[in-house]
Amino acid sequence: MFFKMTSRNAYRDLVRNARRICVAAISDEEKSSAFQELYTLLQGKLDETERSLNSQPAYAQRCEHWNQREIRSIKRVTNENNPWLCFKREFVDALSLDVKIHAKRVSTALAWFYANPWKDDWIR
Repeated sequence: MFFKMTSRNAYRDLVRNARRICVAAISDEEKSSAFQELYTLLQGKLDETERSLNSQPAYAQRCEHWNQREIRSIKRVTNENNPWLCFKREFVDALSLDVKIHAKRVSTALAWFYANPWKDDWIR
């Protein structure tokens, strides 16, 4: 399957391409192989640091507004409320299970992700 990698942030590419795979008219086995191919393609870029994610979105937006964003050290993001991290972890967990339920688990994770109204506050 052809993947669109148009964003500078790998998390946006992961969600966009996972959604494209879920709505595609292909079998569950083909979706499973496409999910695995997508993850191997993006695995090196999906780091859980402040380079691509916000640890505290309100503070990060305020700094961006005043052009005060200077990160001298890149810290690890461990916030459990971050919907991008939750989707990534559920995506990886789904790929570790049986091949027959990959599509169902990933589509459920996508539904929870898109239901979050403040998901864009958590990403750079």
